[in-house]
Amino acid sequence: MKKKLFQYLKTFVVTILVAFIATNQENYIYKILDIIGYESDLLKKTVLSAIIALFIGLLSLCITYLWSKIKLIFQKLDVSFNTKLNGTKRTTMKFSPNDYEYASQDVEFEVNFNPGGWVSNFLIKKLGISLNIYFNPELLDIYFIDKWEIDKHEVFNISERKITINLLGNMEIKGREFKGRYHKLNEQFRVKPIRVKNAETALDLVIVSDNFDKFTRLIAKHFITVDFEALKVTCKGE
Repeated sequence: MKKKLFQYLKTFVVTILVAFIATNQENYIYKILDIIGYESDLLKKTVLSAIIALFIGLLSLCITYLWSKIKLIFQKLDVSFNTKLNGTKRTTMKFSPNDYEYASQDVEFEVNFNPGGWVSNFLIKKLGISLNIYFNPELLDIYFIDKWEIDKHEVFNISERKITINLLGNMEIKGREFKGRYHKLNEQFRVKPIRVKNAETALDLVIVSDNFDKFTRLIAKHFITVDFEALKVTCKGE
């Protein structure tokens, strides 16, 4: 769809400019030929056709080049989200009771991303785009493994029913150091079902924003993509 739209737009611009040149009452090409002594109408039309063909080719190249640059600055931030159990990527977590109690399990959230274009990066940072991993607090107790205090300036934070990942909030997005490399964010959490019962739930992801949340959800897909598969949690009763 975007490619077709670009082709239509390019054809429209080229056609308008060519029509302007060809129908201009004060045809400067004809005037130049008159000045140097060429008065043949056939020659004038031939030269005009050749110049128009050259102009079309050069203009098409310029438009294609400018479009590629525009696409580059609006390139999406490409995010890959993995959940790992014991260092292995998993999309399921199972609990079985022992003496009417579940043993806790550790899960690692790993977020990898390639920076997008500078416009996409700027909007993600300024709009406070983050990833929320929601869970059911009536079924699961989830907490950090190695820290107790919650700092809103950290990349990973946890509240009553969600884990928040602030992608670019604490990063300096200017310069080659940010743009020129692959970034990895990771944190470990401990998961334990609250009570022994047969139950199924999942940890699922939603893109949110600190500012203009509803509006941002509508446009976020245009400057960020997230590869994510929900972590399914199954609890077996006694």
